[in-house]
Amino acid sequence: MKKNIQTHNAKIDLIKKLLDYANVADASYALLHFVNYVKKDSKDKYDNGDKQDLGSTYFNKDTNTEQNSTYARAIEARFNEDRTGDWCIPFANKCLTEKDKISNNDITQVKLDSKLSKRTITFTNRFRILAHQENTSSGFSATLFGEKRKQKNAESKLLKKLQCF
Repeated sequence: MKKNIQTHNAKIDLIKKLLDYANVADASYALLHFVNYVKKDSKDKYDNGDKQDLGSTYFNKDTNTEQNSTYARAIEARFNEDRTGDWCIPFANKCLTEKDKISNNDITQVKLDSKLSKRTITFTNRFRILAHQENTSSGFSATLFGEKRKQKNAESKLLKKLQCF
């Protein structure tokens, strides 16, 4: 019996799409209001956001260094919030323990120079924050993400249509 390669590819594409949806759903619970947050009279570098809505790192002109963006730190805190127990990295002889768990989606536990997970880097470089409504008193919050690749395609199609007129 001959195996249908197209069906196999369709299943893989569907699984990738479902994984993308799961990542977006998980990231929507991140405390993204810190990205644009600026606290008056604050000397603490964790109190102010960098207003960056795409990408895992940014260049800090004050310190002349590449640092994790507030967006990436918020996503990393959310993605690692539910990690419990000991978790060992194969071939690295490094184990994360219960104390490494990020509690309550706390962005301050992810430092400016912390090593970000591959999942966070991939997500923050691919998806842009289009809009974010932080929690209201009734508990409502909403986040709208846009895919960078699709935004560029949509912009180029719009420019082509505008050039036709």
